[in-house]
Amino acid sequence: MAIKKLPSTGDTPRNTGVPESLVPGGEADSAGFPWAGRTFDHHETAFAGDDGDTPAALAAAVRDMREAAAQYREAQNQLSIERLAATRSTVLLELSQSRVLVPLLAEAGDIGETPDGKIVEKTQELSIVTVEGPDGRRVMPVFSSTEAMRNWNPESRPIPVPAPQAALAAAQEGTDLIIVDPGMADSQFGVRRTELQAVALGEPRVPAWADPEVRTAFLAGASGESQVSALALLPGDPDGTLTAAETDVYLIVEAGLDREQLTELLSRLQVNWANSALIAERVDSMRFVPRAQ
Repeated sequence: MAIKKLPSTGDTPRNTGVPESLVPGGEADSAGFPWAGRTFDHHETAFAGDDGDTPAALAAAVRDMREAAAQYREAQNQLSIERLAATRSTVLLELSQSRVLVPLLAEAGDIGETPDGKIVEKTQELSIVTVEGPDGRRVMPVFSSTEAMRNWNPESRPIPVPAPQAALAAAQEGTDLIIVDPGMADSQFGVRRTELQAVALGEPRVPAWADPEVRTAFLAGASGESQVSALALLPGDPDGTLTAAETDVYLIVEAGLDREQLTELLSRLQVNWANSALIAERVDSMRFVPRAQ
């Protein structure tokens, strides 16, 4: 299952929030199930008996990734990059073995008119939620626990599914990104377009900024540019929360370039890298960081 698109330009995702029509309230979800003591016994599935808490192994993996991200920001050396890459891969593997909660929200269905002329909703429909990112890509929110979903919107109805099923659904529907536990400072993290296959199949995946083959492809795309003397790929979003581009492309360029010359250089590089099938397949989004010699 290859999911190939050109990398995003890496605009910073914004918090889209929840439409005013869906502002929550009350102690039950949109289907009337109380949040207190929530389990999934009523689903009569493999998740019967699930208490709705975050899977322990997933929570531990996310904590490790956050610690590695803090270490990277402090040290910014090869060892810290390798640790961050390893913890990121572990988070995706643990997610692939976990169940997640997909939120359903009630939307107005058919509209009717009463004999006295009042407009009323005849039906309501439950819909899976997606939001639009700043670059036009759709984002699917999912949750590791009922607490996280309730914090986001108490009226959403949790549907437990294996995380690989959610990843497949996102890919099939053209949704490039999944955000897990949006709004939860300790547990929020994202799954990018280039990581959906790893979650769906339970495969290990090296982040683009730590992938030697990706670095080779970037170097090949810059090989004809005498104005570029060095190139490095670094984590653009160490915490993995989708708040920045995935990969920062640091370029050491010839001193003295004016704005027009630099813009032309970056445009040529972007064209070269966009023509690389490997970069398109493995890099979700990038940000250029030019530095003069």
